[in-house]
Amino acid sequence: RLTATDPAALQDWLHAHGFSLPARLKTALRPYVDRHWEYVAVRLVPRTHGTPLHGALDPLHLTFTADRPVYPMRLSRLAATPQSLGLYVLAAHRMETSGAIGGAPPAVVFAGRLGPREDALGTLAAGTPYLTALTQSFPDPARVSGDHELRRAAADTPVQQVVHDDELRRLAGIPVWSLTVGGALAVVVAAVALAAVRHSRRPVTPPPPVAPPEPLG
Repeated sequence: RLTATDPAALQDWLHAHGFSLPARLKTALRPYVDRHWEYVAVRLVPRTHGTPLHGALDPLHLTFTADRPVYPMRLSRLAATPQSLGLYVLAAHRMETSGAIGGAPPAVVFAGRLGPREDALGTLAAGTPYLTALTQSFPDPARVSGDHELRRAAADTPVQQVVHDDELRRLAGIPVWSLTVGGALAVVVAAVALAAVRHSRRPVTPPPPVAPPEPLG
């Protein structure tokens, strides 16, 4: 954990310890230095020297005391490419952000109260059983205007995202729907043909015999 009263000094320390950081970092750090925040520097290196860094990472568990829930976002404005955020908030009630802070409007993809659990999530959610999951995109990171401050939503309305997966079924490479429609048309044609054959083979009733006229006089 690092503390600093001068953003330039913090930037110099990070550079001296091998962290490659944008030149604008000093300006971006100023709001956090003014608020007496602490910092955690993490260096990621591949397991084998000289190989690319890839694969899944174990989660980092960081705790800190704050007057209100806040998620730091200001440093994202230094990014050169569009950014995305997935934020999961455990609290006593449903939570929301106080604004979009320069990105697209945050979307709630899940909100609901967790039931009793005996796994790691159950331990983490003890006393704060309501989970709110938010996603947000930042097409232009330079427009990030602050940090996400979280507040209680007006109601604990649950949200459950439903994903519809449409799949075109095929049989021997042919869409099943075309076989179904083709089969139905074949049945109709066969029924019409059968009706026509039956109609042509129907016996015709001969007309009644004509009686000869009675002789005159």
